[in-house]
Amino acid sequence: MNEPRRITVLEIETKTFRKRLRGYDPTAVAAFLQEVAAHYEEVVTENHRMREELVGLRQESERYRAMEDALKESLVLAQRSADETRSNAHKEAELIVREAQLKAEQIVREAETRAQRLLAETEHLEARKRAAAMELRALLLTHLQALEPITGEVGCAAVAQTTEATAASDA
Repeated sequence: MNEPRRITVLEIETKTFRKRLRGYDPTAVAAFLQEVAAHYEEVVTENHRMREELVGLRQESERYRAMEDALKESLVLAQRSADETRSNAHKEAELIVREAQLKAEQIVREAETRAQRLLAETEHLEARKRAAAMELRALLLTHLQALEPITGEVGCAAVAQTTEATAASDA
């Protein structure tokens, strides 16, 4: 498309018109052209300044868009990182709980094993105590029988009662 030709300030200032009879006053036309040229120059200067400002604003807008995109990306990454951290913390907590449960189960098993061992040892000691008491009773009876001819029946009966009372208290 053809753009309309723009008139420059210099063209306005140097424009001349043919003179005719009863035409316009050349001084008034020249003064008006000077005024139009000055105003046109202000408009061109303002237009140029605004174009530069527009370019600057567009660049600034692009910078802000880039910053906005970077912030959005940072927020997404931060959210993702927070989600991962939260997930890892939950996994770690579950792992700690599982380890604690396993350790507690192990401690309970060890305690049960120790209790069974102590119970078995107690029963074994009780059995040894009974066996020792029976051996002692048998030994005492043997000695009593050996002493019977010497002490008579009265002494033996008293010793036998003492031995039976001791055996009963041991059982």
